[in-house]
Amino acid sequence: MENKSQIDLSILIIIATMGVLFLVFFIIFIVLLYQKRMLASKTELATKEKNHQKNLLEASLEVAEKERQKIAFNIHDEIGVNLSVLKINFSKLQQYASKDENVEATIAVSYALIENSMDIIRSITSDIRPKTLLTLGLVAAIRELSREINNSGAADVNFLCLNEIFIPDKNQELQLHRLIKEVLNNTLRHAKPSFIEIKIENKENSLFVIILHNGMGVSTEKIKELALNSKGLGLKSIFTRLAILKGSIDFLIENERQAVVILKCPFL
Repeated sequence: MENKSQIDLSILIIIATMGVLFLVFFIIFIVLLYQKRMLASKTELATKEKNHQKNLLEASLEVAEKERQKIAFNIHDEIGVNLSVLKINFSKLQQYASKDENVEATIAVSYALIENSMDIIRSITSDIRPKTLLTLGLVAAIRELSREINNSGAADVNFLCLNEIFIPDKNQELQLHRLIKEVLNNTLRHAKPSFIEIKIENKENSLFVIILHNGMGVSTEKIKELALNSKGLGLKSIFTRLAILKGSIDFLIENERQAVVILKCPFL
């Protein structure tokens, strides 16, 4: 009888132990499941937040682009036309002006100022609405930009397009153009190179832009730090456009006389 009681007690202890273990495992399972769901929820919220930020960036750039277009049209249609009329009037005045040297000199200076103002307006409207980009595409626009830098004497630029590049999405093409131009502007301003080589290539369904120069090099980490702490918009706009284009950029120092910027953007 005593043995049977001990066996019953042992069975009860075993059952109780198994029950406790089951309860412990069940609690652990519930905690892990809760943590998994919390993690999934946080990931989902982070993804939604990231997409929301991306949509905000795209919307802000779209609004800015529309404002640029509006300004370009206003400059061309209003100020450009007025300056053209003034130019014609001063041209007539030169024909009928008296032989007074002061009058002739004043007219000549005014005429030159109008010519200069028209050149500035053409440059501004071209920057806002890059005609070559809209009509001939990205490669032609970057080739033209390279010629402009060469003609300005800022640096000797060699441009190479290694294969055929076609970007069907015109908004992506415009953002790429502004991105490449901003990188070049920052390179000229801060690295101060005397020579730049630009290579553009379509590879692995992505656009690769390699900018090799002999100016002062900088690392990607340093550029990101400068962009984070900078009050200017130049560097910030580079990373803003990269986020929208789902691209990447690397700044590398190969040696004391050579640095390179590698830009990669998938075709959308």
